Amino acid sequence: MSVTIRHATRADIDQFIDEPLPWRVRGWAVENDGELLGVGGFAYQPSDVIAAFVLKKPGAEKYAVSLHRAGLMAMREAKRLGYRRVVALAAKTNPAAERWLDRLGFKPVMVDGETAWVWEASN
Repeated sequence: MSVTIRHATRADIDQFIDEPLPWRVRGWAVENDGELLGVGGFAYQPSDVIAAFVLKKPGAEKYAVSLHRAGLMAMREAKRLGYRRVVALAAKTNPAAERWLDRLGFKPVMVDGETAWVWEASN
């Protein structure tokens, strides 16, 4: 079993969504022996909001350590690029999503009655 993390391509993202991307993205792909498990990264929205996203195949949670490594890599990249704030929403269908966002340094914030998760760069 060989899990790798690499820069995501448009073809990787196309495996998860059937429509054109609404925003420019920077992402990483996690694969096991050439099989794409998931992609994640940052979406640059017109409102100057940088949103974190993760799209994964069913069963990818078996590779939680590798997915977490990819998340840590992304947040190091956010720091390196000078991002001040990154926003994410926890998938309601994934009970571990909030715990994972917390472990990556995101904090819950209420916005219009919904919980958003915000990561802010430390000075």
